[in-house]
Amino acid sequence: MGAHDLTSSKNEETFTGNSETDDKDKNNEYERGEHPNSRANLLPFEKGISGNPLGRPVKYEKLKNVLNKYGDEETHNWNGESKGTRREQVLKGIWSQAIRGDMRYVQLLAKLGCLDED
Repeated sequence: MGAHDLTSSKNEETFTGNSETDDKDKNNEYERGEHPNSRANLLPFEKGISGNPLGRPVKYEKLKNVLNKYGDEETHNWNGESKGTRREQVLKGIWSQAIRGDMRYVQLLAKLGCLDED
């Protein structure tokens, strides 16, 4: 058996039955998604009816609920005096950092419109 016998000719088909010399224009007859077979089962939704009636699923719904519960809890300092809720403390902290000149917090408040006069 010679070295020439081991190489395959370009005209021979591969083991899958496909040949690399197929007419490439066969596949380009239709644009992507335009072939009649790919459009046969597609029906538009009736006017006013959504294809996804429940909408996008809410991510982290359980985590959000737990965080909201903890955010509403009142906290106290070491003397037992109320410091407000956790949510209030976070909001006060944002304002406190902005007042100290931290530009990240100033920019956050500006983006949210909290620095605008009513």
